Amino acid sequence: MSASGRPTRRRRRRRHTSAIRRTPEQLNQPGRHHRISPTQALACGAVSIICLALIVLIWINTGRAIREQADDQRARVEAAITAQATTLAMQAQQELLMIDQSLAVLQTAWDANPDTFKLDDWRARMPGLTAVADDLFIADQRHVIIQDIVPAAVGQGIGSAYANFANGSLEPLKLDAAADRDDSMLVGELGGGAVIRQYLMYLVRPLAKPAGWLIGASYRSHALTDVFATAGLGRGGLAALIDTHRGGVQALAGTAAVHPTLAIGNTPMYQAILARPDGGIWVGVTPIDNVERIVAFRRLAGRDLVVMVGETTDLAMAPATTWADAANTLATIASLLVLAIGVTVLWEIWHWRRVRHRRRALEQSQGLLAGMQAEVGMLRRRAAAGDVQVRTLLGVAAAGAAAVDAENRVTRWNPRFAGSLGLPPDELREGLPLEELLRRQVSPEQTEAWDVDGELARRIGLLRPQAGAGTLPWMAPDGTEWVLSGQPLPDGSLLLIVLPAANEASAPMAAKEPAAADSIAWS
Repeated sequence: MSASGRPTRRRRRRRHTSAIRRTPEQLNQPGRHHRISPTQALACGAVSIICLALIVLIWINTGRAIREQADDQRARVEAAITAQATTLAMQAQQELLMIDQSLAVLQTAWDANPDTFKLDDWRARMPGLTAVADDLFIADQRHVIIQDIVPAAVGQGIGSAYANFANGSLEPLKLDAAADRDDSMLVGELGGGAVIRQYLMYLVRPLAKPAGWLIGASYRSHALTDVFATAGLGRGGLAALIDTHRGGVQALAGTAAVHPTLAIGNTPMYQAILARPDGGIWVGVTPIDNVERIVAFRRLAGRDLVVMVGETTDLAMAPATTWADAANTLATIASLLVLAIGVTVLWEIWHWRRVRHRRRALEQSQGLLAGMQAEVGMLRRRAAAGDVQVRTLLGVAAAGAAAVDAENRVTRWNPRFAGSLGLPPDELREGLPLEELLRRQVSPEQTEAWDVDGELARRIGLLRPQAGAGTLPWMAPDGTEWVLSGQPLPDGSLLLIVLPAANEASAPMAAKEPAAADSIAWS
């Protein structure tokens, strides 16, 4: 009781128990939350670490392979251009030695008899000298040319006859023959992209008499043209002669010869050349035309000249770049594959408990199904046994009998059943509704006067009471009174037996039948 005198109601707490059996459908609900176990978390972490390690290893090995391929390609390029630079240095050295040797011979001949010495007489006897020298002269103490194989140069100062070549001669580079000297200046890119630009270089020796006189020859390197033509350096390659006395470009072959920068004395490349007198490799921007190249250089022994052979970095490293692109693509595919496998494994581990629950539910469902199948088999066996019993009963029964299923449809009968009820045998058929069987006994006059459907439902209820057996009085067309007895069976079916009314001792319902039921006369 409360303070106000009202009775208090105790609130009953509903006890929720986990002992409630869940159906397989409840176990398989996807929306149920499930916590991840420590084992699952540890497995997910291990898989993630393994996948990450594999991806890192893939890219580390790919980067290492790319670097090794690039180093190998650069080593091959450096070896090739070093060989070309060495060849160019040897050929240029031989050309200069040829000029020195020829000048020494001419110097000796002059000193022996200067009055009878003529350069034109020696020109035909020294084809090797004239092959690399465009000019051969003797000048006095004032450096005025006294004799020259070029007649127009006589009487002029040394180099005056070539004043129109102050910027160097620019000529097409022929791959099958030496370049012919041209007095015109070429401007712009040439069709083949290969040109040569050379400046006059003189080698001179003093004569014994008269005092101060000189003998000299110009030098134009054919080795530069030959090496560039045979090296296969590609577009952007170059071959050059560098003067280490003043840091100027003396000869240049390639596309860089069109608009070169001739003074390179203050550039990093030139300082690297001076720092390595035995020659070496320079990788970087070439100051002659500001193009990045791989350059090999060699110094000529005893000369203030350095030869250079270079190839553009992009062209030289193109195979390695292509290989690197393919390796990166392959590494990307491998990484994605590892990532996909890792995600799949993580998904399986993450949903392992749910899969286990579903597997357990499946096992339970299979157990339930097996039990239901066993029960259905047992029911089928019972039904088969009952069917045999009904057939046997109908066959040996002395009275009329019929079987009605749970849906009130006639399934089987014996011949006495139709005769006892006064029905033609052809009116009975399998599946005939019990209501239709009873309706056939109603006359047309009574059909209009009474609620036949309600009456038929009532009579079916008399045959199928809520408990025990039921009876229904029956009058045949010939006036014979019968009692239709309904015996329920365990499977819900009904066994109808026709008994004479005089001998029916267990039909108390017939005496209690109301007048409304007897008002329906039978035909």
